[in-house]
Order: sequence, then C-alpha cells, then structure tokens
Amino acid sequence: MNSRGPALRLGLAIVALALGAAARDPGQPGAYCPLPEPGEVPKCLAEAQQTYRGFFLGVEEGKLDDAAARQVEAAVRDGQVDALSSLSYGYFMLAHAQAAAEHPDAAHLARLEHWNQLLADAYADSGADARYRAALREAAVDINANTPALGLRCKDEHGAETRCDSTEAVIRAIDLARQQTGLRGALSRLLGSLFGSPGTGEQP
Repeated sequence: MNSRGPALRLGLAIVALALGAAARDPGQPGAYCPLPEPGEVPKCLAEAQQTYRGFFLGVEEGKLDDAAARQVEAAVRDGQVDALSSLSYGYFMLAHAQAAAEHPDAAHLARLEHWNQLLADAYADSGADARYRAALREAAVDINANTPALGLRCKDEHGAETRCDSTEAVIRAIDLARQQTGLRGALSRLLGSLFGSPGTGEQP
C-alpha cells in the first residue's frame, strides 16, 4: 500500500487552496477589487484612480460626467477588470448618495439601471473569458450585498419589467446563464457518449 497517497492528496489540496486564495487576492494583477467600508477607497483601486480620474472625481462629488462614465463602461465591455472594479465602486457611491437624498435624482437612478444592464450584457458577451465572467459575478454579488435598496427598474426572467434592489436581477440572469451553460455541457457529453463525439467519428 502506498503510504504517500494521503500526504500527496493533502499537499495537492493545500496548493489548490493557495491558488484559489491568490485568485481572490485583490492585490493580484487582474483581480476584482472588493468594495470598501463606507468612506474609504480600497488601495487596490489606486491604479484605476489614475486611469479613470474623471470617473472617480465625479462619483465622489455626485456629478459624474457622461464622457467619464462612457470611458469606464467601454472598458467594462472590453473585459478590463480594473474598469469593472471602478464601476462597482461608482455604483456603490451613487447608490449610497441616492439612498441618503431626500429626493433621489432620476438621472442617477437611470444610470444605475443602465449599469445593471451593462453588467448583464458584459457577462453574456464574456463566454471565452472564464476569469472575467467570475469577476463580473463577484462584482454583482458585492454590489448587491453592500448597497441600499433603491427600487430600481429591471427585467425578470421572463423579460417583464419589475422592481429590484441593486444588482439582484443581474445575479439572477448570470446564475440562469450558468445553469443553462452547465445543462448544455451535460447534454453535449451525454449525446457524445451515445452517438460519438461530433466530428471525430468516435463511437461509444
């Protein structure tokens, strides 16, 4: 009996945990930068603050310029994680400001709704980049857990307009897409085992 088996498995498990922790470490290049405590800007956004200076100034002052917003939005569509982290922080700042306002600004609420759609669309378009897809879901969950309920307009799973708190509709859409992808993969494997892999001529 190989006595090294349990030790080897333990070693591999430790390596896997270490790699997983490194992937989630906001200090790692390309990692999503989690939202901070209210009143703080996370250190992992320092570089993004230089890249998207106008965006950060705008969300902190509550006067976000459309051009600055479009710069970050375009980078989110392009799969840039630093832009995703910046957008998440901007969402966080605007949502808290609107929750504290006596009369919420309709334009700011519309921007948050637009960002919800942006996150959902970015996820749908990121099929070839598993790491970015994971970062998008992490951002949506992070925003939803750390921003107040504002009663935003969103679409349910049937495409009908409804009210939602923060990014809950985005999370539902992402999870539905993941379930469908997993189902397609399972069906593909089943069909492959029954009829052979497409294009290979392989038979079960």
